Amino acid sequence: MKAAPRTPDTNPVVVACCRTAIGRAHADRGLFRHVRGDELAAAVLTAAVDLSGVDPATIDDVILGATQQRGEQGGNVARTAALLAGLPFSVAGATVNRLCGSGLEALARAAQAIVAQEERVLIAGGVEHMLHLPMDSAIDIHPRALARSSRGMLSMGLTAEQLAAEHRIPRRAQESYALESHRRAAAAADAGLFDDEIVAVLGHDESGALVEATRDQSIRGDTSLEAMAALEPVFLPRLGTVTAATSAPVSDGAAALVVMQETEARRQGLVPLARIVASAVAGVAPAAMGTGPVAATRKLLARTGLTAADIDLVELNEAFAAQAIHCIDALGLDAARVNVRGGSLAIGHPLGASGARIATTLLHALVADGKRLGLAAMCIGLGQGIAVLFERIES
Repeated sequence: MKAAPRTPDTNPVVVACCRTAIGRAHADRGLFRHVRGDELAAAVLTAAVDLSGVDPATIDDVILGATQQRGEQGGNVARTAALLAGLPFSVAGATVNRLCGSGLEALARAAQAIVAQEERVLIAGGVEHMLHLPMDSAIDIHPRALARSSRGMLSMGLTAEQLAAEHRIPRRAQESYALESHRRAAAAADAGLFDDEIVAVLGHDESGALVEATRDQSIRGDTSLEAMAALEPVFLPRLGTVTAATSAPVSDGAAALVVMQETEARRQGLVPLARIVASAVAGVAPAAMGTGPVAATRKLLARTGLTAADIDLVELNEAFAAQAIHCIDALGLDAARVNVRGGSLAIGHPLGASGARIATTLLHALVADGKRLGLAAMCIGLGQGIAVLFERIES
């Protein structure tokens, strides 16, 4: 069923978006190994407000995605980050968890609040510090949930292996895809295409020196197919096809977007970058979690009456090369339009922040390239997918 036509009062627009550089979640060499996750979240909240020019007193709510809601990301990290960022006490905060899709979930909920005319101004985003809060710690899945699939569904790498085997995606194809992701990301970084979206945050380089973090740490412009071929399979020793090179690196980072009612944006004299057209979520079998973006995107396209050919740019989160290859093929996407500035295999995948990160990169690419429609889509652990559609607004 198609949604009712929107008016300026029910039209959610993005007026600014930014992110941190994405650091490796490495105890000795990670960019943010000495920086807390809530500090990363506060940094992007502060920057998003400054970049947008929004009146902080008009902000209704902060919604952040985070998969590990404990420790420094516990106790409602969205509210903590809002306090750290110096936002007025009147700004509320909520933390949401749709696992890998949490950042896009936060953005979708912000848009839905505006469509429902419950709020006018929100900040949506996500944060994840996978070094300080590893994804596989302090989790106790009920055994009966595993009975509906298998214990192997808890390993995203094994679900990628199953996808590769089922759809006959060879290791060489996965490595070629990963190499192109690094090539595009390195070219974009070298050309300064990420400069407008990355906000400088203090971190530490590999030698331990204090630095301004302005470049994604996992991008490898010097990698090669030969180097990838030398790696052993990570999840299925000897028999598997998925390696560290064809899996997104565990990462630390944060991202935020200022989402407003179009009427309120105009009232404050702010120029929207894009409107949020629609969003969709879908469930799939847990063992086939990598197919989630296919189901969610098809649902979204049916709602909007669009086809995949209508989409100008796509940010498809690259959890694994095999998963990305399958989704591109299944949806009939033009690979030249997908992750034009590289994907998460190169940039990194800080779980709860990744949805907001890919949305931020997508919006900057839409504006820079003068394109109209952009799609952000993600696969999600335990078998889900999420997709959000944007339309650039010409100023």
